[in-house]
Amino acid sequence: MTLVYRSACELAALIADGEVSAEETVRAHLARIDAVDGRLNAVVERLDEEALTEARRADRERARGERRGPLHGVPVTLKEALAMAGKVTRCGSTVLAGNVTAADATAVARLRRAGAIPIARTNVPDMGMDAQTHNLVWGTTRNPWDLTRTPGGSSGGEAAAIAAGMSPLGLGSDVGGSIRIPAVFCGILGLKPTQHRVSLAGHVPLTLHDYMQIGPLARSVDDLEVALAAIAGPDGEQSLIPPVPLERSEERSIAGLRLGVVSDDGQVRRSRAVAVGLARAARAAGDLGAVVEEVTFPSVFDVLPCITRIFAIGLADLRHRVLVSPAAFHPYLHRLAAALTPPSADEIAEAMTLRETLRSRMMALFARHDVLLCPLASVPAFPIGDADLIDVDGDALPLAAILVYSFLVNVCGNPSLVIPTGPSESGLPVGVQLVGRMWDEATLFALARPLVAALGGVARPPLD
Repeated sequence: MTLVYRSACELAALIADGEVSAEETVRAHLARIDAVDGRLNAVVERLDEEALTEARRADRERARGERRGPLHGVPVTLKEALAMAGKVTRCGSTVLAGNVTAADATAVARLRRAGAIPIARTNVPDMGMDAQTHNLVWGTTRNPWDLTRTPGGSSGGEAAAIAAGMSPLGLGSDVGGSIRIPAVFCGILGLKPTQHRVSLAGHVPLTLHDYMQIGPLARSVDDLEVALAAIAGPDGEQSLIPPVPLERSEERSIAGLRLGVVSDDGQVRRSRAVAVGLARAARAAGDLGAVVEEVTFPSVFDVLPCITRIFAIGLADLRHRVLVSPAAFHPYLHRLAAALTPPSADEIAEAMTLRETLRSRMMALFARHDVLLCPLASVPAFPIGDADLIDVDGDALPLAAILVYSFLVNVCGNPSLVIPTGPSESGLPVGVQLVGRMWDEATLFALARPLVAALGGVARPPLD
């Protein structure tokens, strides 16, 4: 039985029914890492012996009729920005080589509690602040669809691993698109939950609490939903996690669901490939019975001065460390440090005002619509290398300008689920994001499930 490329929920059911063992399942995915990761460099730390020990324990428990949770015996991978007990958690940085973390991050501990078995940790950009994945410790991760292209960042190793069949499910984190950009670039699914839905305790570095969120990446909507249910909610460590109930999505028709499609109003340049993918998703939603209407997000570029100034405050310590010891950090952080100049008091005040204005605009759209459908990035995966300027159908645009709608969701705090819409003419994956009301991930799951199927599902990259 081929176990690689099955969903986490499928694997859990096979293990629960005794059709396969947890040990067989773990070994199959470790073998897949052996087979393909030499080309991708997605995995930075393997956990073979620990994982096999846990798998044998899971099999003994199943034999006794015990089941820890919905992911019992299922292998998972974890972004190497999430603490694991007794391990060095360095977020790809030379300066955190001695950062032995005493306990699992809350999200990691909860995934284990649901029965999942971590088999590997995955690559990140230095300190987790770039839209591609490279650092001075482990090098560069490549996209399984095209080895000359980036898998995105900062959860790029995680997305590449899942797309390549090394793992069915994993955890990443997202401060400006760091779950969603890699998911789109690698042709899989990713969820940034509502802000403060999941505790950040154990994330390295722990910063920008009002923008960062931990969430799952997978190849199945069901897997995203099960993982979110496992990791969400207060943990007694991070004070900003309210006890908001997490509703389950229902298998239901989406007929009548009001879908606002963010139109091409000339504000944000998008490539033809992305425009075609967005139109394809809108048509498919309409065919499924959703009420589709074009909408405009007013003055969306207000997000750039807002997020730049607020990030300059939150990342002031990192900026200082880079300026003092530049050789210790990847060159992309030198450029980031130069861009994050300390704002004046007036600029901070303006940024805070812009943030509330953007949130009000978002709420106004949700007074009329249940879900927004919009781009995530203006292009498919771009070539590995200096990414200050990105080619958008012949025009060179700043990286920030092509990620405006990604940043917007972090500023506003809404949940966002990205799905593939099929390959572009170049063969690279293209995707869109479904943005929901605050605390309403259930509607995103309900829409994404039939929409992903209608769009052809999640394809496999040409690695074999």
